[in-house]
Amino acid sequence: MKFKNIYIWYAIPFIVVVIWALAFYMPMSWKIKAKEKELANLDKEMANLDANINSILDNRNKEDKTIKTIKDFKSRIPNLDRFPDFIRGIVRAAKRYNVVVTGFNSTFSSIDTASKSIFLCPAYEINIKGRFMDVSSFMEGISNNSAYKTIRKAELTYDEKEYPVLTGKFIVEFKSWRRSPKIEGK
Repeated sequence: MKFKNIYIWYAIPFIVVVIWALAFYMPMSWKIKAKEKELANLDKEMANLDANINSILDNRNKEDKTIKTIKDFKSRIPNLDRFPDFIRGIVRAAKRYNVVVTGFNSTFSSIDTASKSIFLCPAYEINIKGRFMDVSSFMEGISNNSAYKTIRKAELTYDEKEYPVLTGKFIVEFKSWRRSPKIEGK
């Protein structure tokens, strides 16, 4: 009987521990592991959402920068209706370079009216007088303008009576908006 009491005293706590493990610990452990997996999945989903949001914000910033660049570009290239004011600006700029514009003739035959492009490329014949370095600085200033496209023809001549002063004839092609472009955005 003594052995039976020892088995009972040891068996009862063992059975209680086994019942507790099977009834409470194992289900709770499984629930905790399931919740941990769910939490890991939610963390991955949050990381994906954060990456997508950052991507969208980056694209929006790039779009805003592009629109700003286009608007800036648009403001620097004259519309065909405002081209005479642009030409007056070039004549004023020539005075800053100590160059005298003696003639400014348009060659409207250079405008391609059949083209569907939003740009027109009118060419102008510019007759100037000035020193070589001043003329070259003036032409460099024109070429740095956004509306500048190309110099089709250039001639420099000099008269021995006016030696340091050269006479130049340039046919310069510019870019102009056919019509004012519509840019959507901020």
